[in-house]
Amino acid sequence: MSAPACAWRMCCGLCGDTHLTPVLELVPTPPANAFVAERALDEVQACFPLELVLCESCRHVQLAHILDRYAMVGDAVDADTEWPEHQAHNLAWARELMERCCAPEQSLVIDIGCNDGSLLALFEDAGWRVQGVEPSVNVAGTAIGRGIDTYPGFFQPSIAARLEDERGPARLVIAHDLMSQTDDPSGFFEGVRMLLRPDGLFSFEVPSLHALVADAGVDMITHSTLDYHSVAPLMRALNQNGLELITVTRTRLHGGRLRGMARPMGGRGPVEASVAALLADERRLGLAEADTYRTLASRLAAIRNQLAVYLDSAKTAGLRIAAYGAQAGATTLLYQLGLDANVITFIADASPLHAGRYTPGLHIPVVAAAELEARRPDVVVVLAWQDAQAIAAQHPDFEAAGGRFLCPFPVPTLCA
Repeated sequence: MSAPACAWRMCCGLCGDTHLTPVLELVPTPPANAFVAERALDEVQACFPLELVLCESCRHVQLAHILDRYAMVGDAVDADTEWPEHQAHNLAWARELMERCCAPEQSLVIDIGCNDGSLLALFEDAGWRVQGVEPSVNVAGTAIGRGIDTYPGFFQPSIAARLEDERGPARLVIAHDLMSQTDDPSGFFEGVRMLLRPDGLFSFEVPSLHALVADAGVDMITHSTLDYHSVAPLMRALNQNGLELITVTRTRLHGGRLRGMARPMGGRGPVEASVAALLADERRLGLAEADTYRTLASRLAAIRNQLAVYLDSAKTAGLRIAAYGAQAGATTLLYQLGLDANVITFIADASPLHAGRYTPGLHIPVVAAAELEARRPDVVVVLAWQDAQAIAAQHPDFEAAGGRFLCPFPVPTLCA
């Protein structure tokens, strides 16, 4: 497979300003989800820069280098909504949105980045009209196959105009994660505004810059996630496109997310206190300051060094080292923490999605979670570190036999 094209970002995705200051340079990696079959292990995978820049105008943080989005979607065929945690998340979110909207039956909901249509199916069961937009043609086909009207393509104002003409204005527009994967967020917001009724709502989740800085959780930085959002720049971009942020909260999902709602400007009702509270919190953390990210780089270097000291000592003592978690962010962590196949013998994962394959670039084998008990390494570095305690609790036999789980963030610590 040929490598995707890589281009330097010329201007801020939110405000268009050309003054971008590099603030965090990570070790280059292959695309995070480019796991390899055994037959392709001899093929060299290209690594691409992984660097964050800060807009001098609106203070938005974003990737400096953008890979071709069509190549990134590629031949994707898998949807992650089959797993229980995603089903539970979708069900709770759908109920919350329906309760908030108080919309009559046959109201229209549009899900941008609808994946296999699982979330929309919940709305359809409740009497809504549903419409999906999905960039992967293969995954869109899965949604269509289950009866969900789905437009295959990357969302943009031209698609919004077509959908509004064909389906009418929407009571609710949802963007779970795709908003952070577009190279034109401002155009994305423009398209959302075109779709909404005057009393409509826009519900979104995006990667939280606060979580990245507070936890040093650089695993959220991948080539497919172009934007790392804080509230102030996000509010400004929404306002410039005729939308008003009315509520925002933080969630721990996928390493930390901002979950918010916006409405067309001039809508009725107050803006919730959560908006001002998060703005104040972000000012205290210094998310608009370049020095904050230099400090983050120093923290990351310290974590890498502490982890190396522990693992070098373990190897010298003859202990066997493995890892747990083959999510996309694991690729980032392996490269940033210096964990290659000379250190990590295999990676266990509860999902069968990558079992039998090898990690991008470093080619560490991925196996089923049950292999922990069968292979019995002595130390397991938990790459899915936010769930480290829960993962340890799921493997009592491994720990009873003397195995230890090591969580690398926010400082390397053995799970109790």
